[in-house]
Amino acid sequence: MLWGYDGWFWASVVLGALSCVICLVQAARGRAPDDFSQGSVLVLEAFLLVYAVGSVFLPVLGPDPSGSLLEYWGYLLTALLIPAGTFVWSLVERSRWSTLILAAAGPVVAVMVYRMNFIYYYQ
Repeated sequence: MLWGYDGWFWASVVLGALSCVICLVQAARGRAPDDFSQGSVLVLEAFLLVYAVGSVFLPVLGPDPSGSLLEYWGYLLTALLIPAGTFVWSLVERSRWSTLILAAAGPVVAVMVYRMNFIYYYQ
């Protein structure tokens, strides 16, 4: 069933994994949040904003959702808040632990997009 997911899901997996690896490497080096770690999370947030714009047009231009559209939008809004929240955290607390918090955003976004695809196409 995994191979049936669209390119947006796979893009989230790649971007989330890259962001996670970048942040984990920076944390292992003992670095506070910097342009690389924070920038990778901002790229995730930008991806989710584009995903949200596409989600507005998806019911009109694409297939009808098979699951709850309200649940889908709940997941999407929550996914939008996670990278933003970790970014704000990294601005407030400038330690290597904040870099680890930034690393968590990538896998969480990938899981959220996986669930959104499941709700929209397969439920």
